[in-house]
Amino acid sequence: MPILARAANGRGLTVLDLASGVGEPAFGIARMLAGDSDDADEALHGHVIASDIVPGMCAGLAERAGAEGIGNLSVVAADMEKLPFGAGTMDAISCRFGVMFCNDPDAALRDANRVLRTGGRAAFMLWAPLVDNPLFAAMDGVLGNMLGTGFADAGLDLFGFADPASATARMARAGFGDITITTHNPAGRIPERAAFWKPQMEMLFGPQLRAATDAERGAIDAAMFEALRPYVADGHFQVPICFHTLAGVKG
Repeated sequence: MPILARAANGRGLTVLDLASGVGEPAFGIARMLAGDSDDADEALHGHVIASDIVPGMCAGLAERAGAEGIGNLSVVAADMEKLPFGAGTMDAISCRFGVMFCNDPDAALRDANRVLRTGGRAAFMLWAPLVDNPLFAAMDGVLGNMLGTGFADAGLDLFGFADPASATARMARAGFGDITITTHNPAGRIPERAAFWKPQMEMLFGPQLRAATDAERGAIDAAMFEALRPYVADGHFQVPICFHTLAGVKG
């Protein structure tokens, strides 16, 4: 927050959220800049641009913003490798688990740097290694065994920024300075009977799952329950996840 306040220098901030999906963190940031959040800083105010490459997702974001009365948020369909914004027009950029899905993630980092104002900050949430993420490890193994398609087979590289040294170097090559990377290891608490992996699995392997039979999908759920059973305690799944926050400043 202090960094953003200095970048704003008393004027309203313009924050771009990339790959906004269903709306976070774009909506949370917009509420903060409107003073509607417990985390709001009186020194900060401004506007958020939520973006996604999928037009249908953008339509849903706009509808949600209207329904929730969030007036300081607009929605723009955008490919983060070729952003439709002028150079130096953004004060800050956020991106939660999106840049790794680009055809050219390094091009996306470079274009994020291009649209930032000098002193502007970008922050990217990125998955840490597969071995530190039991949910994804289980998903990769189960789908590989049952449908013959794990992450590599599906052409997915969720873990391209998993190595901190490599991730930091890629950020530097994109033109960022004052680079930091922090690792987080939260664990959820989800009722044992909830098939909580389904939304993530559908997002990553939707075509393969839709081509599977009902019996195959049922067997996948049963296998996921078994793979994640070691993380059940007190009637709840407590599966750890591990991710990095990679941030840098445009010099």
